[in-house]
Amino acid sequence: MSFICLGAATWDTIFQVDAIPAAGIKVLPIRAVQVASGMATAAAITIARLGGQVELWTRIGADATGERYALEVQSEGVNTDFVRQHDGVVTPFSSIIVDKEGERAVIPFFDPALPADPAWLPLERVAASRAVMTDMRWPRGAAALLAEAKRVGIPAILDADTAPLADLQTLVPLASHVLFSEPALAIYSHKTAQVEALRDVASQGTAEVVGVTLGAAGALIWTRATGQVQSIAAPQIKSVDTLNAGDVWHGAFAWGLVQQWPIEKVVRIANLAAAMKCEVFGGRLGTPTLAELAKRAKALGQAI
Repeated sequence: MSFICLGAATWDTIFQVDAIPAAGIKVLPIRAVQVASGMATAAAITIARLGGQVELWTRIGADATGERYALEVQSEGVNTDFVRQHDGVVTPFSSIIVDKEGERAVIPFFDPALPADPAWLPLERVAASRAVMTDMRWPRGAAALLAEAKRVGIPAILDADTAPLADLQTLVPLASHVLFSEPALAIYSHKTAQVEALRDVASQGTAEVVGVTLGAAGALIWTRATGQVQSIAAPQIKSVDTLNAGDVWHGAFAWGLVQQWPIEKVVRIANLAAAMKCEVFGGRLGTPTLAELAKRAKALGQAI
C-alpha cells in the first residue's frame, strides 16, 4: 500500500530540562538529540515504521542540514525522491525544550525564501496511492494534493493544526478526513463546545470524518456515516516527551484507515501509537514499529 505525505520538514535540536525557564537564564540540559522531523515528516516515518510504503513531498534547502535531513528520512524507509532541495534557502530548523513532565516549547524557523509554488508536484502519482495526508505548513502544496485526491476519490487527510484562518478555510473543504488540534478547531469554528464545533464543521462540507485530538484525553470523532460524535479514550501513560505525538497520531490514523478498520479501531490504534511515542524522549524517535504497537495493543486486549 502506498501513501503520500506533504508538508513540513525540519531539523530539530531537542533538549530535555527539569523545567522550561520563565526568564532569560542559562540552562544545562539533561540530554539532547538532533533529528529529522516536521509534522508531515514524522507522520511519514510513522507510516513507514508500521510497514506502509510512503513517499514524502516537501521542500528543504540545498545545504548541509538538508542533506543530513534527507539521509535520515531515507534511512527510515521513506521515499525521498520528491524531497526538493532549493539553492539559496535555509533548511527549516527548530529548537525545542522538553521538561520533566513531557511538555515542550518549540521555536521553529521556516525560511521565507522557501518556494511556495507547487507546480513541480507529481500529482499524476496520486491516483495510484491509497491515501494522502498533509499538514498546514505549505498551504499551496496542500491544496493541490488534497484537490487531486478528492478528484480521484481516495482518502484526503488534513492535519488541521494551528494556522491562519484563511488557510484553514481553504484546506478544510478539500479534505475527506479533517483532524483538528484543539487550538485549530477553536480558530476555525465559532462554537465553544468541541462536540458542537465538530458538528458545525461537518455541516459546512462533505468530509466523511471530522475530529479533534485531545492529547491525554484521546480524541473526539464525528462520522458522516453515523452523524454522531464519539469520544475515544487514550491509554494512561507516564509522559516523557509529547513532541510529535500529534504527528505520530496522524500517521497511524492514515495507516489504520487503509486497513479498512472501523473508525473507532483506527482512532484507538492512533491514540496508542501517540501514547507510546510520549513515553520516549527525542520527539519522533519514540515512534513505535508495527511489532511494538501490536505487542502493546495485545497487552491492552486490543488486536491489530
